[in-house]
Amino acid sequence: MDEREIGKRIRDDLVGRLRGTGEIGEAAVGTLSSLIQRTIGEAGASGAAAANLAVGSVRGAISAAGSVVGLTATTTSDSLTAVVDSAAKVAGSVGNAAKGAVVGAVRGSSEAGVETLEAISRTSRSAVTETSAIGADITAAAVGAVEGAIEIAKGTAVSAEDAASAAATGAIEAAAKISDEAAYRVRRAVEGTISGVKVVAKTTLGKTEPDRPSPADPSNLS
Repeated sequence: MDEREIGKRIRDDLVGRLRGTGEIGEAAVGTLSSLIQRTIGEAGASGAAAANLAVGSVRGAISAAGSVVGLTATTTSDSLTAVVDSAAKVAGSVGNAAKGAVVGAVRGSSEAGVETLEAISRTSRSAVTETSAIGADITAAAVGAVEGAIEIAKGTAVSAEDAASAAATGAIEAAAKISDEAAYRVRRAVEGTISGVKVVAKTTLGKTEPDRPSPADPSNLS
């Protein structure tokens, strides 16, 4: 089983379980994390192979979130209120998907010998990258990833602060590959206090708000 195969398997399984619900709620986070942890374990991979499976499983979960919610609703609705409600539902589902996916993927890959903080960083990057690919809110995915990392730290030798920092840093680094603006938005979303834990990213990316051209500047007019 490779990265793409596990992603498809997670996506199809999750969509099948949640079909008709219209969203991925908090109640589904545990189901998702257990599904991913078990699937990675059944693959029997270790080391780098297990790490790649973890990344693939996160991508599959985020893709499923887009399918379950129906992202087209945010652009086809005639009602502004409906658009706002739909966007909020998408963001909530993506955030929950990211949280559950990171928890399951990190636990599954850690059991296969992957270092915990490394796994948190890699899977958080994947959550943001895939969320961008489906056109959803990357800040929701980033916050969900940090929440998942904090959950992972419970009962382990890894501190909640270190776990949250690894997730935040990975999310910002992934956002920076999208744009400077994306990195800035994600950094603003994940730094501060999340789930009672002070989150500090270990990267300089996204620290400064990108310059925006003034609409009054004739050089910006075509």
